[in-house]
Amino acid sequence: MTRDHRNFSPADPPQGPPPEGGGATFPQNEEEARKRRKLILVTAICSNIFGNISFTGVNIAAPALERSLGLSAVQIGWLLLSCLLAMAAFSAPVARLSEIWGRRKLSVWGMWIAIIGSAGSALAQGATFLLITRAVTGIGLVTFFTTVTTMVAEAYPKEERGKVLGLVIGSVYVSLSVGPLVAGFLVEHWGWEALFWFSSLSLLPPLALLYRVKGEDSRAAGEKMNIAAFVLWALGIAFAFTGLASIGVFWALPALVGGAVLIVGFLWVNSGSSSPLLDMSLFTGSRRFSFSSLAAYISYLGSFSITPLLSLYFQYSKGFSPALTGVLLVAQPLVQAAITPYSGKLSDRHDAGKLSALGLAVILAGIVLLAVFLGEETPIALIIVAMSLCGAGFALFGAPNSNAIMSSVPPRRIGQASGVITVTRLTGQITSIAVTTLIFSKVIGSGEVTPELYPLFIDAARILFAIFAPLCLIGVFASLSGGQKTKERP
Repeated sequence: MTRDHRNFSPADPPQGPPPEGGGATFPQNEEEARKRRKLILVTAICSNIFGNISFTGVNIAAPALERSLGLSAVQIGWLLLSCLLAMAAFSAPVARLSEIWGRRKLSVWGMWIAIIGSAGSALAQGATFLLITRAVTGIGLVTFFTTVTTMVAEAYPKEERGKVLGLVIGSVYVSLSVGPLVAGFLVEHWGWEALFWFSSLSLLPPLALLYRVKGEDSRAAGEKMNIAAFVLWALGIAFAFTGLASIGVFWALPALVGGAVLIVGFLWVNSGSSSPLLDMSLFTGSRRFSFSSLAAYISYLGSFSITPLLSLYFQYSKGFSPALTGVLLVAQPLVQAAITPYSGKLSDRHDAGKLSALGLAVILAGIVLLAVFLGEETPIALIIVAMSLCGAGFALFGAPNSNAIMSSVPPRRIGQASGVITVTRLTGQITSIAVTTLIFSKVIGSGEVTPELYPLFIDAARILFAIFAPLCLIGVFASLSGGQKTKERP
């Protein structure tokens, strides 16, 4: 019987040449394939947990970094933005490169880069070097975050995809729960440097697991990377979002315009290429893919700044220690971690678009509470309720939305779909932080955040929540507009 490579999945080991003319090599018996799937899943979970601790822990370390290195309010925003910009600039290229080089190989490189970047941050003596090492860390993080998620999606059959994606995404929320606690403890007892040393060394265990994964998947082996498209994409992202975060500075408008021109150039070069960096037909060929991706972008835009804002609020306005702040910030990710695995299973049986819309509606409720009631005397219980609502909402949104995107593309394009998920997440996060940095600069100013400016910080936070709330409402309609659950495309 001739094997139909259009329906190929590594969960069903191939008996013959690899699909699409690629260089995929996998164990040839079911027992080895089952062990490989489990090892990939464990590796993805561990790398997500440890990789996200420094990423989120910076929120806790920000005041200590401000005091130690003399950072301004704008530079605090750039602590996250520098990492996110690097991640966004490399997100699409990484997805494509993983198809050419192989996902496991690229994941190994990504972990080594993140390890080196975090160690460099621990050694930073000034703001410039710290921002550079954070960018290096971002390149490493996006490399293995994107590729290990794709490895999981490819390793398991479609009927189990929602469940395993729920576990992988749930592991992110576990790290978001543990991260503030770990970061608060490390920063309070050993200083901010300890956070980055921990982040560097903690990636060694998942790296060791990754070396044990057998087989390689390079479905586009022999094809070439579109370097022109890569350069245009990376520079376009960097210029556009740097300009957005710096509106009011003389070079912000030229950066925005330059970024827009570069992105248009990328679309032109990419569309005319036989080896596109990002397959735009995924958007034009599937209504569900397009609207689910839009909803993902909006969700991260509207929710990503919540944790950084509340971390600063607890330490600035309430005067809490880093350790206590870390304990309080656990509320949101703890709820996310508890619910996400179940929402992933639900999306295997029910319409993922409706589940995603429900999740965004719950996030909206939490943001409205913060926009209306946040102040110097706001009860901590009310803030925890708002954070818990946001956590529950994102748990209902994250895994179903990823499942909707993954299931709306053919198996040979899962790598590209994973790249799109990463791109939409990161560009949403960057936009969120860029808008936050912009509002900070307009309301608080560009200097250090001194106690007399704390009331202005609260004003800025409420303005931001008032901006994010209606965006989440748009995301609700985007999720609902994706149509009913469809069969996986051939």
